[in-house]
Amino acid sequence: MRQDAPNTLQAAPDILQAAPDTLQAAPDASAMFADSLFGSAAADSSVEGLAHVPLDELLSRTASYLYTGQIDSAAELIGFALVHEIARVAPKIVIALVLLLFLYLLYRIVLNLLRRVLSRTRYIRPGLEKLALQGFRLAALIGIGITTLQSVGFDPAALVTGIGVAGIALGIAARDTVENIISGVSILADGAIKIGDMVIFNDIYCEVKEITLRTTRLRTPNHETVIVPNRQMANNPVRNHSVGGNLRIDIPFSIAYKEFPQEARRVVLKLPVGDERLSKDSAPEVVVTSLNDSSIDMMLWVYVIDPGRECEITYEYTERIREALRKADIEIPFPHMQVMLEKDGNH
Repeated sequence: MRQDAPNTLQAAPDILQAAPDTLQAAPDASAMFADSLFGSAAADSSVEGLAHVPLDELLSRTASYLYTGQIDSAAELIGFALVHEIARVAPKIVIALVLLLFLYLLYRIVLNLLRRVLSRTRYIRPGLEKLALQGFRLAALIGIGITTLQSVGFDPAALVTGIGVAGIALGIAARDTVENIISGVSILADGAIKIGDMVIFNDIYCEVKEITLRTTRLRTPNHETVIVPNRQMANNPVRNHSVGGNLRIDIPFSIAYKEFPQEARRVVLKLPVGDERLSKDSAPEVVVTSLNDSSIDMMLWVYVIDPGRECEITYEYTERIREALRKADIEIPFPHMQVMLEKDGNH
């Protein structure tokens, strides 16, 4: 090894002299590697005449410039690629926007026409009318969206597939919502409960104000709004006071045991005479319902034409019965207890 050292030192100047040539050849080697990696287009550093070059080739050239350190050429080519892509898709975007505007205007015209037709027909209930309009809106907006995306080259089949997969996931996550929607459609189609009906739900007397796809909104006599999921409305008993003819209202009252039910009946039956709110097809009645511990329990039956006035008539006649019995000197009892003491004969 000591004998080889002088030879190595003698060869060092030649190695150093050849180094610039080696470094000068490095870019050529990098360019050859870029050619093999990104294609022959990498050797061209000019961006002139690229109007008809595909986008993938422009990206390939940009990658080659970045690899060989030609930052300015890569930046210029990136800008050209962006302008090229915008110029390519701009006409489609304009056409899509025009198509979207036209379809939306057409949708509004058809929606207004459908709303007028449904509002004038006698064969569709208000709840079903709203359901039909909501269904039309949903279908129309989905159709407009798919048509617009298709006009810019988007494949609607992929969208439908994605919606199907997402729909399964949403259906599992929103099972209660789906059940409420199905129950809402069932309620509207069955017609057992309609907007404006007076019902008793969970011992709450209220009016049906609105039936949507998800909930039923009820209004109590003191103007409270009760929002009930349609699933509960469909699966729980609901007493509808607006169907089955004139509604009978039961107004209870009591008299003392010393009084005569016939006399109380005669006094109370004078009250409904001439009341236009009551049905003339069914005459009012007064019946004895029970013999309580300290009273005879009775009840006035009247039949109202408008079920919406049930509370009003009940409160009014309760007060009128009390005043009529008082004026007739018929005692209205209150809870009391009699205690009787017996004397023992031996005391």
